[in-house]
Amino acid sequence: MPRKTAKVKEKRYRIPLSERLSEETKIRIMKLSGLLLGVFALFSFISVFSYLFTWQADQSLLSTEDMMDKNAEVGNWGGKLGYRWAYFLVCRCFGLGSFFIVALLVFLSARLFFYKNVSGSLRVSVLSLTGAFILSVILSYVSGLVSNDVAFGGGLGGDCGVVISSGMINLAGSIPTGLFIALLAVTWLLFASGSFSRWFVTAGDNAMARGIRKPVTQEKDGKEDAQVEEEAQEHRKDEDIQIDAPVEEVRQEDDEDDMKAADRAENSEPETPAPHLTDAHDERKEVQDEGVEVQEGKDLSADVVKDLPRIDVKEELNRYVSPSLDLLNDYAESRHDVPKEELERNNSKIRATLLNYRIQVEKVVACKGPTVTLYKVTPSPGVKISDIRNREEDIAMALGAHGVRVVRLSDTVGIEVPNERPSIVPLKSLLNDDSFRHNKFELPVAIGYTITQKVKVFDLTEAPHLLVAGATKQGKSVGLNVIISSLLYSKHPSELKFVFIDPKMVEFNAYSKLLKHYLAVLPTAASEEDEKSAAIVKTPKQAEAILNSLCIEMDERYKLMSVTSANNVKLYNEKFKDRHLNPQEGHRYLPYIVAVIDEYADLVMSVGTGAGSKTQTRNITTSIIRLAQKGRAAGIHVIIATQRPSVDVVTGIIKTNFPMRIAFRTATRQDSMTILDSPGAEKLIGKGDMLYYAGVEIERVQCAMISMDEIYKVTDYIGAQTGYRQCYNTAYYLPEPVSPESSDAGASGHVDMQKLDDKFREAAEYVVMKQKGSTSDLQRNLEMGYARAGRVMDQLEAAGIVGPQEGAKPRRVLVADLNELESILEAYIKS
Repeated sequence: MPRKTAKVKEKRYRIPLSERLSEETKIRIMKLSGLLLGVFALFSFISVFSYLFTWQADQSLLSTEDMMDKNAEVGNWGGKLGYRWAYFLVCRCFGLGSFFIVALLVFLSARLFFYKNVSGSLRVSVLSLTGAFILSVILSYVSGLVSNDVAFGGGLGGDCGVVISSGMINLAGSIPTGLFIALLAVTWLLFASGSFSRWFVTAGDNAMARGIRKPVTQEKDGKEDAQVEEEAQEHRKDEDIQIDAPVEEVRQEDDEDDMKAADRAENSEPETPAPHLTDAHDERKEVQDEGVEVQEGKDLSADVVKDLPRIDVKEELNRYVSPSLDLLNDYAESRHDVPKEELERNNSKIRATLLNYRIQVEKVVACKGPTVTLYKVTPSPGVKISDIRNREEDIAMALGAHGVRVVRLSDTVGIEVPNERPSIVPLKSLLNDDSFRHNKFELPVAIGYTITQKVKVFDLTEAPHLLVAGATKQGKSVGLNVIISSLLYSKHPSELKFVFIDPKMVEFNAYSKLLKHYLAVLPTAASEEDEKSAAIVKTPKQAEAILNSLCIEMDERYKLMSVTSANNVKLYNEKFKDRHLNPQEGHRYLPYIVAVIDEYADLVMSVGTGAGSKTQTRNITTSIIRLAQKGRAAGIHVIIATQRPSVDVVTGIIKTNFPMRIAFRTATRQDSMTILDSPGAEKLIGKGDMLYYAGVEIERVQCAMISMDEIYKVTDYIGAQTGYRQCYNTAYYLPEPVSPESSDAGASGHVDMQKLDDKFREAAEYVVMKQKGSTSDLQRNLEMGYARAGRVMDQLEAAGIVGPQEGAKPRRVLVADLNELESILEAYIKS
């Protein structure tokens, strides 16, 4: 009897615990386990995420004594325990790959809480662990190539990645290691991503793709047959074992069986279909054959998930690289510091001179500049500023210096004294300054260094036009080159275009290399060589034509802005980039255009004395005034320079429309009055010393230095780069002028269709495909000269392919498609 009892006890002891628990108890345990695991997953995420930002401050907690210290501060959001857990995952294990572990914990907790089982989780666990490992190795390998900085204590990939990547590099080298790591990543993606796996398998020709489809279908059919047979067998077992099971338990078991079957179908390999099926299987198969398979498409939704991306105007030239500052010179040997002895000597002379005229001075503060030092004199109470200003010549004589100026400051009187050894201000230092790097100007220009030791940066769009004047060899040409170079360094070619007018024919030749990047030209050249030679305008006739074209461009821009309720080009371009304007209606991105005119006096006064010359002079002046009056809102800005600032050149209307002015040293006081409406420019010391006037007050600035060698380096660097894409590898064309040939043809109404151009068919097909008839497009894309493109466009009009000319707008295309075009071409080409 005792033996029998012992056997019974032993048998009960061997029964698994899962069989002794009820289904309700099992579900309760699973949900509680999922809840606990979810809390741990949330704790892990908080600890790991905060560790990325607080790991340096919490490093002292690695020792056991500090961990137990109650007064020790911890920055990790998970506390001391969270810091040690995150330190283990991030630093000692997988680095940023630790987020795979956190994601795995979240997945397992959700599986336990919602699905009541953990079947099918093995694949996810393996992928998460291997993903963390591979990401750790990749990050360690990349960070080891880029820098040796150890982030998060163990690097971006943690100790695991560092050990693996460094060991492989030591054995095989960097390149083979990188290839092997890439192979591991591809292999992981094949098992982790079904879409990547399908793309990888079907990558190749269409024949291979067709050859793969058939076996896949057979495997699916076999899989379905095997699954049907397995379900039938399980059904028979259920009938043999138990029939009167409770309804709730049967439903739970069915649910679990369905989920297990789904997991097996997801994780198992395709099985071979059974050769003989039961009657139940035959009946089920007949029902499946009679059923209708419904494939539902994706419902259309008007809810905006994500806005369309903004139009990137730099996309056509996305490989453009701005020139480096290393192309510019430092001029370190030409920079000199003002010695203390010189400052003290000038201070004593200023005080002694003023004391001779009973002018008491409380304090003198010296502000050292590159070429001029400003002495801020604080007079004693009761001293008039006019008393000090009237002694300007006496102070200059006492100092033995030319160019001494007395100016009124906000709280003191300033005395500007030239340095004995002036310094050169390199443009490189100006462009490297934060005031230029971090400005928010549309067209920033770093012009020079102020007497108060600040880099002078202004926005040309706020100018909005600039007058530069001064005597010859005083820095005027260098100042223009500084302005142009500042714009080249700050703006992308798609955002800015230049028009250079150089009557001297030698000042702007270096910028002809920017034809396919920054220059705006007329589309009238017969060949690419002619276009390059005419890129810099050198004659009054060319100047008249391009200035008139700029006026047409300005009017066209105002027409575009008028229909969009935009009152300036910046707002218009923002609307265009936000896709609020339809390019099919003629809208386009409008880059800023800066017209630089050197020797303005020579341009408007040396064209001759005949009636035609006077008309030409009047047209040039009228165009410049029109651009100055209306060009600002349209994004067109004018810079004119002259070494002859007389009243017949710098007239009242010019001064009115050019509020920003720069005056270099002038020969007479009258010239300074003409430029600035005040004296002072005649007392400058030359060599870039200038007065800057923006309509408020006059400021003395030392202009930056850039040599012709530096300009050639910058233009060579830009010109050597690949221009726009193949169909846009040309200059920016201004509106087309009316050519005499096209006007004569239009007047006579006769175009010889018996002598069609060799590119007539190609031009017709291009126009129909683009649905845009433009002479400049034919010239640009079919490599034609302007005259030839105009003749081809006239022939297309005579053939009824395009409509008549409508001002500067593209011609309307009358043919809808290539099929309709073919019949027209056959009629004209055969005849």
